[in-house]
Amino acid sequence: MSNLPLSLLEEVRKKNPVVLTIANMVTPDKVADALSAIGASPIMSVEPEEAPAMVELADAITINLGTLNQEQAQEISTILDANSKHKPLVLDPVAIGASKYRLNFAQRLLSKYQFTVIRGNAGEIAALSGTEWASHGIDSGNGAGDIKEIAQKVAQQYKCTVVLTGKEDVITDGNRTFINSLSTKYFATNVGSGDMLSSIIAAFLAVNNDPYLAASSATKIFTAAGVKAARETSGFGHWQIKLMDELAQINSSEILSIL
Repeated sequence: MSNLPLSLLEEVRKKNPVVLTIANMVTPDKVADALSAIGASPIMSVEPEEAPAMVELADAITINLGTLNQEQAQEISTILDANSKHKPLVLDPVAIGASKYRLNFAQRLLSKYQFTVIRGNAGEIAALSGTEWASHGIDSGNGAGDIKEIAQKVAQQYKCTVVLTGKEDVITDGNRTFINSLSTKYFATNVGSGDMLSSIIAAFLAVNNDPYLAASSATKIFTAAGVKAARETSGFGHWQIKLMDELAQINSSEILSIL
């Protein structure tokens, strides 16, 4: 997909969209830093009473199920009920393949609310499609299904764009499909890589009304930054720091040089 609108990165930096994230409590600092680095404005919330005000302030919303509990479930429902202006919604269904409680909750959300993008690994997207998959905690695990077909099925089922991330990323709205082959081993070992991408996708949705193009561009830019960081560092800890530098500094010409 050589005609990705990489100019959306400049739109994000110019417009500084506010991304409301109902966060995974393991990684809120990483998500906030990644959003700030890319040019967006992060805001987190844990209080249901402030949900209407937070939704009004936000340009896009990310719902992350990584540390789901009853209090957070209440806040998520309150946030989504308050989204009367239908601002872009990203669902990150962390570990739903390993937890029936999370899977049931994610399915209830998807049956009641219209999400713009679902971003998950192969095990998580397979769980939504009903495909048998051996999930491994928050990691994708292993399965025999075709990840492209699984992603397309979920996109069609929920009438949204799906971003299935892994060694290769599949981005699809059920009709158009883009395979992103940019990757580095550090994405798999860095807890929070997917969380960061989910909220960065939300930032791109805030500046473009085509979810497929916005999600494809965000994914390509995020992975390009990760690959560039890996080329310039020699260790996991240094890579995490360098990733933030690259998210803040990378431009369209550098991205094209990596493709």
